[in-house]
Amino acid sequence: MEQSLMSEEKSNNKLAAGILGSPVTLIRLSSVLFVGLAIGHLWAYPWTSIHVLQEVRLADSMKSVPFVFMGQRSTYWNLYFGWGLLVGVVLLTLAIVLWLLSDLARLAPRRLGAITGIIAASCAVGAYLSLRFFYVPPFLMYVAICLILVTTGVQLLGQRTVCAEVPK
Repeated sequence: MEQSLMSEEKSNNKLAAGILGSPVTLIRLSSVLFVGLAIGHLWAYPWTSIHVLQEVRLADSMKSVPFVFMGQRSTYWNLYFGWGLLVGVVLLTLAIVLWLLSDLARLAPRRLGAITGIIAASCAVGAYLSLRFFYVPPFLMYVAICLILVTTGVQLLGQRTVCAEVPK
């Protein structure tokens, strides 16, 4: 009886490790973390504080100081505000693309391994920039995503492509 329980426990541990350690699950986990980054970024809308008079004056001056770039007239606030929205959209897009790409883990593991490596490298840069210019929470998210995707990339690059049978 005791041996049967130990065998069942080992089987459950292997199943959990297999699911949590699978490239599909890891890529989808990184996708969910990217959604978290997008939400966190957009949560800070409008990307400035209005609690101190100096900050209010700065935001007002950004809204009122125009400039011309490549023949287009705008304000610094439009540039700042638009860029903030764009970053949120790009993060959400990357989350969706990663989720969809996870389906390719069995069909083209080496190619997907290269893609996850490239995204992991960009996350390392994102982690550095977040720590250097922004805040600790996005730094930690980027580090977590980077580590997950590096692990995934190593797993995928060690696999062989599964050849699908061609119907006759």
